[in-house]
Amino acid sequence: MTVERLQFFDSNANVGKIGYKHRLQMWRTEDLLAEMDRNGIAGALVYHGMAKSHSPVYGNGRLAEELSKSPRLFGCLAALPDQLGDFPSPSAFIAEMKRGGFRAVKLFPKSHQYDPDRRTIGKLLDALERERIPLLVDASEASLSAIAGMAGNNPDLAIVLQGLGWSQERRLFPLLQEHANVRIEFSALQSNAIIEAAYERFGAERLLFGSGMPFKSPGAARALIDYARIPDEAKRRIAGGNLAELLGVSPPEAAIPDQDEVTAHASRGLPIPIPVYDSHTHLIEDGGGTGSGFPMLQGDIDSMIALYRTIGIRKMSIAPWAGINGGDSEAGNEIAEKAILKYPSEVEGYVVIDPNYTDDVEREARKWHVEKGFKGMKPYFYLSRIPYTDPIYEPWWKIGDAKRLYALVDPAGQSDGAYIAQIEELAERYPNVAIFMDHAARSFEIAELYAKAAKKHTNIYLQLTYTTVPLGSIEYLVREVGAGKVLFGTDSPMRDPRPQVGWLAYAHLSLEDKKAVFGGNMKRIWDRTV
Repeated sequence: MTVERLQFFDSNANVGKIGYKHRLQMWRTEDLLAEMDRNGIAGALVYHGMAKSHSPVYGNGRLAEELSKSPRLFGCLAALPDQLGDFPSPSAFIAEMKRGGFRAVKLFPKSHQYDPDRRTIGKLLDALERERIPLLVDASEASLSAIAGMAGNNPDLAIVLQGLGWSQERRLFPLLQEHANVRIEFSALQSNAIIEAAYERFGAERLLFGSGMPFKSPGAARALIDYARIPDEAKRRIAGGNLAELLGVSPPEAAIPDQDEVTAHASRGLPIPIPVYDSHTHLIEDGGGTGSGFPMLQGDIDSMIALYRTIGIRKMSIAPWAGINGGDSEAGNEIAEKAILKYPSEVEGYVVIDPNYTDDVEREARKWHVEKGFKGMKPYFYLSRIPYTDPIYEPWWKIGDAKRLYALVDPAGQSDGAYIAQIEELAERYPNVAIFMDHAARSFEIAELYAKAAKKHTNIYLQLTYTTVPLGSIEYLVREVGAGKVLFGTDSPMRDPRPQVGWLAYAHLSLEDKKAVFGGNMKRIWDRTV
């Protein structure tokens, strides 16, 4: 638990234009600085977007203008191999860096069409190593095997691996174990309990805060650290101390963000003081730590409850992983029932029914909803490959309509058009079922599509939760459909709940809107069931 303020120094941000962006996505440096103020971010290491989307020479040339807008911004240049003559030699490039006061280098091998091997970038890496200039590489730009090659060939070169997604620990941890010069940041690495697991194995010195601004929410990124269950000194290093040491700079201090009581508590790692109800969670059976091959550490009910209490999440609605992607819906329902019996005031359950294994859908629905009182429905196309409007589900939907249940309906690999058509048909046919369109804020493109459907039907709700945590997409949904139709969710323990909490806690919303989205709406839905 954090009470003293942490100074956050962002290792992963960009400024300027960067090829395609949605028209609603912020991009101006002035907007990024305003978000840093709102979220309590002291400084940021930034590259120019066009150094990636167009040309390092072009983008690097425009970076100084953006840096001049604030002493809180520190420059990172993009680089290329020099064999074609379209980029300076390593020695000339580093001389340019020193003249401009730039502090780090970033490579984009995939985007810039080269292999990050010794013959191609060896001279550049040798030069960076000699000058002790840190190197940044996105996981989408080079394989972990390529990163291992760089780290092994240049063991004194500090390499920061950025943007690695959740579920990759079985690949990442051996890399970190073998190469002490590799560091990681957490903007996309949102696996459950990842920060505690990484700290326990590798210490704090190789872990860095990064946000992914302006595309991702900095509040989401900082919440993982603010609520981390590690020593305060480790938090200070991860939040900004490690990056400041790596770059040899110290950004001006930032104030604690006090937009409202929610951010005041979140920024100190204290439990959220308003009711928080998680409308979308999963669960790993007792003694387990894996779901569909993905690491889901501390995903059992005791561990989840313990973490949720530190955050301030008062109740969750669960669909155990064994019953969805695992493939045994009956076992999943039984795991959920066991969790509810153990924590009756903190756990509600989703029923999963797979018609490919269940002979009588109506009998199964009556067993769980009528006899046992489960309030949630979780049909799942990914598991069954059966459209949600298929007649085989009709008895289940009728029971849901009669009992005013709620249904978590994931697109689950279907096309946007097919999914939305099914949602709208279900909303029309079963007006008493509260239908949750899942992952509605995962991109502005999806937010626009789902908002149109939600505005047509009073019983369609839009649920948050996704690793992408787009900056501004929650605010867009609230503007479009109203705070009363947006639901907080985490997808825990598939992903860690803390970034999902931070995404909403720091959203540019009124306190009343946050109260509705964090828990008020879900409580109303629970209370209306019969």
